[in-house]
Amino acid sequence: RDWGQSIESADAYTHGHCERVATYSLAVACALGLDEAELTTIRLGAYLHDVGKVRVPHEILNKPGRLTREEFEVIQLHPVYGVELLAAIEFPWDIKPIIRWHHERYDGTGYPDRLKGDEIPVNAQIICIADVFDALTTTRSYRPAMSHREALLKMEESRGWWRPDVYQAFIRSVTRAAEAA
Repeated sequence: RDWGQSIESADAYTHGHCERVATYSLAVACALGLDEAELTTIRLGAYLHDVGKVRVPHEILNKPGRLTREEFEVIQLHPVYGVELLAAIEFPWDIKPIIRWHHERYDGTGYPDRLKGDEIPVNAQIICIADVFDALTTTRSYRPAMSHREALLKMEESRGWWRPDVYQAFIRSVTRAAEAA
């Protein structure tokens, strides 16, 4: 959690991001019936998924406006940087695939490796969908936050980015949370 907070301190627009991604991800993992060991892996992966952003220049992370193509290419390297930063650390949980592939999309349009379908581990898919939802519902330098409803409608348009079971578990989780609130 401390590492996640350190990552967030570099990017003013994502304060609390890792904690929210962990919360959403664990709800999805529970809805999918994953076991306790997988939940622990997902929790730690959520806190560390953006660790590579510490290597992205501050002026790109906090740019007040849309990124240029070149700047976005630098951002797209953060999953690779994250795995490089943690390469020498032996974890009892398999979090490095989460860190590297949390921006991969089921339809093959993600990054950094353009994985497709079941090439992407379910844990990385779970972090991916939680990450997208949090990004949409958080104010960014270039746009205001969307409501949960607006974000879900936007995600419906892109549902091919995620495994169908992960997408459905996410929708069930968010719907339950909204009903409980």
